Amino acid sequence: MNDDTAARLERIEQALGQRVAQGREALALQREALDAQKAALAESRELVALQKANIERAAEVNRQAAAVSRGARRFLLLLLPVVLLLIGYVSWLLFFKLRI
Repeated sequence: MNDDTAARLERIEQALGQRVAQGREALALQREALDAQKAALAESRELVALQKANIERAAEVNRQAAAVSRGARRFLLLLLPVVLLLIGYVSWLLFFKLRI
């Protein structure tokens, strides 16, 4: 083997060594990226679970508010005639019964 061939082989060997090192570095970067993606996915799943819990809680609060509203409406329907009757009775007392 002459010096020229040996130098070429050495350069090829160095280039291959650099390629292997770059490949290892690329794999390490891919592992880091994959770990970051896994962490982001876990966080996203946690956020989705929290949002679902909040939505369920809001739905329950809305159901309770609707029940209270229905109860208040019924109470008002019962109270309004009583108030009108009392106003009529007091008016009758003031204008017809008690002639001051």
